[in-house]
Amino acid sequence: MESFPIIISSPSGGGKTTIVNALLAQDKNLSRVITATTRAPRSGEKNGKDYHFWPKAKFETAIKNKQMAEWAKVHVDYYGVPKACVDEVLKKGKCPVLVIDVQGAKTIRKHYKDAVSIFIAPPSFKTLASRIKARNDNTKDVKIRLNNAKEEMKQAKFYDYVVVNDVLPKAITLCQAIIIAEHQKTKRKDLKVIK
Repeated sequence: MESFPIIISSPSGGGKTTIVNALLAQDKNLSRVITATTRAPRSGEKNGKDYHFWPKAKFETAIKNKQMAEWAKVHVDYYGVPKACVDEVLKKGKCPVLVIDVQGAKTIRKHYKDAVSIFIAPPSFKTLASRIKARNDNTKDVKIRLNNAKEEMKQAKFYDYVVVNDVLPKAITLCQAIIIAEHQKTKRKDLKVIK
């Protein structure tokens, strides 16, 4: 089976992590690429499982040495994808799943032309605001995330697909259907066997 990167983005609170965890549990041909960040772990997050939690100096050294497939400063912290992590998954014949922001998605699409991009959109801005407020008690951080979400939503039109996360099981099913359909595209098939 042809492997290709799968980019999944959403504003903070859009549900991308929950959806990706469900996809990974149901499809063994997918493998999440662990991104690196300089932000502190949230409650329950584990280094090397949810993110590679790097000190700022280590991240900046990786940027300088061109070891990142993409990176960006989001909110107040660095986030990025180490190149080795993507290439390792592709070599295994699996589809690397990249849970990244809209800035990172642009860069990945330049480096990996066959990547498939899915934007997870909230059903409304009011719903998104409620989700963000529920997970964060820092008023300043909430305002930053809401302002960023408005800008991120404008980027949805540049993705291959947009899935509205109004009903979680439906959103998961739609993402599964997209991945299945992408595997069947003519450009991913070896048609030499058909004569």
